[in-house]
Amino acid sequence: MTVKTLVPDRRAALKAKHRQAILDAADALIAERGAPRFSVDELAERADVSRRTVFNHFSSLDEVVMTACTRVLTGAVDEFRAATAATPVGDGSRASLFAEIIQAMQGIDLPAVVSYLWGVLGDDGGDPRSHSLIQDVFTRVTEQLSIEMAERSPATDPLEAEVLVSSLMNGIAVVARHWITRTGAVVDADSRDVWADLLDRVTTSIRAGYGPPPAGARTPAVDAAPSAAETPAAAETPAAGPTGPDPTTP
Repeated sequence: MTVKTLVPDRRAALKAKHRQAILDAADALIAERGAPRFSVDELAERADVSRRTVFNHFSSLDEVVMTACTRVLTGAVDEFRAATAATPVGDGSRASLFAEIIQAMQGIDLPAVVSYLWGVLGDDGGDPRSHSLIQDVFTRVTEQLSIEMAERSPATDPLEAEVLVSSLMNGIAVVARHWITRTGAVVDADSRDVWADLLDRVTTSIRAGYGPPPAGARTPAVDAAPSAAETPAAAETPAAGPTGPDPTTP
């Protein structure tokens, strides 16, 4: 090994060390203060790097916070990886891949993750961007998850795998928004039941798609409509008599 190859390796290692220190410092400050309430100078001091080094790795303080939050979700994704690794690979069809992903997702403690993200990004609900920021965090892990699922099921078209994973991740972000609204992001037995119900409804919608129902299927609108015997018009209209010539016909 030459000196020329050693120098870039050392530089890369130092950069990785600084980046890790900055994110660890952000995690620690968020944990201490309950929210990302710190300045770049405070972050740099905690990470034992210069202010300039912080901006060499991140474009802004918001970028640091978003990356720290993404790491939290990535921890949940690691749980997902472990769950999928323990799940037998199906036949490679979209239906099989969907079932595998859902089974793995149901084993992850996503309510706790969403509760943390809301505590960090929610801004007490006053910032309308809060839900969008949380969705951005989910979006950040979609690509790597799509690649992983495509590698797990080589028979599946990579495009279809990415569309499927993207649909599910976007669906989970929607579940998170409704769950926060209904529970205030408080994690307890009742809120976990709410999460399970919302997740089931969203995954059912994604699985079924949005095409017309099969022939003969009853829709909620049809089920809710009153029968002819229940309508006032039906009660006022005389029953038809025996079949015969129309008396109004000449």
